[in-house]
Amino acid sequence: MKNFVALPALVTLLAFGAAGFPGATYTRCAQGEHNPSGNVFLNDAGFQDGARLTLAQSGTNVALTYVDPNGLTWSLSLAATAPTLATVTEKLQIVPGFRSLCVRGPGNESSYPASLTVMAGALSYDKGTAFLNVTGNLQSSAGECGTLSQPRASFWLVCEDRQGGAVPSVNAKPAGVVQLAAGSYICSTQVETLHAVNGRKQYVAGGGSGRLVLTRDGANLTADYRDDPALSGTLRFIATSSMTASAETGQSLLSPCMSAMSTGGPSRKPQVLSIAAGSLSIIDSTLFLSFTGSMGDNTFCPGARLVGSVICSK
Repeated sequence: MKNFVALPALVTLLAFGAAGFPGATYTRCAQGEHNPSGNVFLNDAGFQDGARLTLAQSGTNVALTYVDPNGLTWSLSLAATAPTLATVTEKLQIVPGFRSLCVRGPGNESSYPASLTVMAGALSYDKGTAFLNVTGNLQSSAGECGTLSQPRASFWLVCEDRQGGAVPSVNAKPAGVVQLAAGSYICSTQVETLHAVNGRKQYVAGGGSGRLVLTRDGANLTADYRDDPALSGTLRFIATSSMTASAETGQSLLSPCMSAMSTGGPSRKPQVLSIAAGSLSIIDSTLFLSFTGSMGDNTFCPGARLVGSVICSK
């Protein structure tokens, strides 16, 4: 079968010129996995202290290598289609590091390794942060439970602290954002908090569910997320390709301070979360709104770092 370039990708390449994704090493990572059924495979998320993401480009090929805190290493091959976008063009690549659960009765359960067979994905860049979102099928050989599988699962990875490489310059906008469909989406969130006080660190995992309404005016998009106690608010984005958009600067969302080291202890009262970087992408009909940010001095948990993803479907 001959290789070909789909029309939307070709239009993007012509609009931006030669694609050059910002290759570098990124640290300060957080990740999460989500499966629609919510059982059999664990929906885990959290910060990955000591992990590193390395991106290297040759021509339009982008090689992604990720090493987690335990030394588990995996890689993906992508193709750059814009200065801030690279997409998975080869299906069936494998991402390991997941877990399944074999339940044989009350109190009788075992965990087994699982992997994600990637069907679609995109790597985007915004303000020094790399955002990876992929969808695919989870599979596991789970002992007495046999082979377990879960289609249409998703995985997200956010890595900051970019080291090396040239900063991309994006001056053009694509002609359209056809794949970023406006409308109402049903969503689940995974929000991770790192709060450090007097040398002590506390990690808090949270999340919920809500509704996202996406509106579009040419290359300008507005995402309004509501009805989720873990996260709410409105963000504005500017399209950087037919399937991705980057958050405008100077924005915020609302999220509670659930750290025990917060002023007065954990609180579900929404606090202002300043957004440092954010990415909106549509991957194989799944919409991801991923972000990183921090709580300000006037919040219950000043300086707390929050990273997360809103995972949505129509």
